[in-house]
Amino acid sequence: MSGLTRRLAIAALACVTLAAPAMAQDASTEPDTAMELGWVEGQADAPVTVIEYFSPTCSHCKEFAEDILPIVEETYISTGKVRFIMREWVRNSVDRTILTQARCLPKKNGLSYLKDIFARQEEIFVAAQVGTLPGTLQIVGTPYGITDREKLDACYQDMDIRFDMLEVEKSAEKYDIHATPTFIVDGTVHPATKAMMTPEGFTAFLDAELAKAAPETN
Repeated sequence: MSGLTRRLAIAALACVTLAAPAMAQDASTEPDTAMELGWVEGQADAPVTVIEYFSPTCSHCKEFAEDILPIVEETYISTGKVRFIMREWVRNSVDRTILTQARCLPKKNGLSYLKDIFARQEEIFVAAQVGTLPGTLQIVGTPYGITDREKLDACYQDMDIRFDMLEVEKSAEKYDIHATPTFIVDGTVHPATKAMMTPEGFTAFLDAELAKAAPETN
């Protein structure tokens, strides 16, 4: 097994510590312009905005994307209750390559591309091991117009994309992100816990945040 693959395997298993609940950390609320960093779903005037810092090679991020996010989209995002923003946290060279492709696309397509990446995460690990990652990413990207190696490389080398990713990196440093997935609500950092990482647990988390955001009535 190559050194890269060993690092990916370790990172995939250890991308977030779920053994015990972590204390939420406070951070100052971002200015409105910074809220646009990343892939955004939902209405701008939703009472609660959730930011998720994720990694494409994180196994727990895959679980969240496939088992929890669809329920959040149906129950909270589409109904105007929650605005959801996905921001990358780059942990390795495979993450960086994937994310430059996602950022090369219109944001709606970029979000769909990332969902396809999560669906093929194990295949991507194998491709990284045997040296066929570009070809695998071309297959994933073909429906979105990334049909050959030249387009793949052009996205990777695009300096505007790299500067955008640097802005996201700065935002992660502000929140002292050190594991994925990590969620931010109203400037407060919520590292994922076992209790949160189930559909029931995450919807309970959102319901509690919505209750806090609800206007008080006499």
